[in-house]
Amino acid sequence: QRWSPAAVAQARAQGRPVFVDFTADWCLTCQANKRVAIEIPSVRAKLKEINAAALLGDYTRLPDDITAELNRFGRAGVPLVLVYPRNPAEPPIVLPEALTPGMVLAALERAAR
Repeated sequence: QRWSPAAVAQARAQGRPVFVDFTADWCLTCQANKRVAIEIPSVRAKLKEINAAALLGDYTRLPDDITAELNRFGRAGVPLVLVYPRNPAEPPIVLPEALTPGMVLAALERAAR
C-alpha cells in the first residue's frame, strides 16, 4: 500500500503496527535491504502475524511529501525504514540504513506489544 500520513494515521487509529519502507529504484542500499531483510518469508509472516500495515514510500521521483518526511527524521535521502508501534502514543522505531532480518523482526516484535 502507498505511504501517506493519512494511511499511517488510519492504521494507527485501528491499533495496528505500521511498517514503512521509504525507498527508490536508484537506491542500491534500499534494493539490498529489500532483498535480504524486507521482502523475505520470515518478515512477511511476522507482518501478517501482527496484522501490521505495510506501506511503501517511493522516492524514485523525489516527491516533496516524502522529502519532508525524510527531513523530519533527519535523513537527507533513502533508505528510511520506520516501524510504528501498535500504541499510537509511542514514536516510531527508526531502523538503521543497512538492515538485517533480525533488526526488522525485532522492531516488528516490539511494535506489536
